[in-house]
Amino acid sequence: EICACLVGSEMCIRDSHEVMRLSRLITDMMTLSRLQAGTEYIEIMRVDMKELLSDVVSGYTAAAEQKGIHLTLDDRAAVDGLTDPDRIEQVLVILLDNAMRHTGKGGTITVGVEPAQEGMMITVSDTGCGIPEADIPHIFERFYKVDKSRGEGGTGLGLSIAKYIMEKLDENITVASELGKGTIFTFTVKKYVSNAIELGPAKE
Repeated sequence: EICACLVGSEMCIRDSHEVMRLSRLITDMMTLSRLQAGTEYIEIMRVDMKELLSDVVSGYTAAAEQKGIHLTLDDRAAVDGLTDPDRIEQVLVILLDNAMRHTGKGGTITVGVEPAQEGMMITVSDTGCGIPEADIPHIFERFYKVDKSRGEGGTGLGLSIAKYIMEKLDENITVASELGKGTIFTFTVKKYVSNAIELGPAKE
């Protein structure tokens, strides 16, 4: 009876994880569909990037500590941005989730800011497993996964969503990686300029 109970509990856990995975998949597919259709509303405003970055990174501190990952933030070059804070947070969450999945115990994840001509470049770098060179050109494609043998983890849509968000914001996102050494995702954010605020929906 005890064994049957344990087996039943294990099945319930697996079922629960499957339900959560399917729920995330449905949510991601709906988000991607709205972005592609141009119906996902985007509001551009002045954003305190230091505060936004700090809030997002703080939300991962406990999980990183639990996994034995060193999570750091270097926001010294951050300035106020002209962007949609919710979408930038969404992209950061996607990139940090990705880094957490592919960085092992004792590894490091760093969120940094570098100055750029029209604003700043936000980087999310890790010392994880890295991406094979042949996979890098496809990394932002829908449902593309580097390790095809593993079904757990993300939905395979996160990086595609990040790419579409950056396009809607008229920004860029790129990736550089070395197998066995780590990965760096970089995306741009325009700098806030007085009297330059524009409000409106996602561009068509």
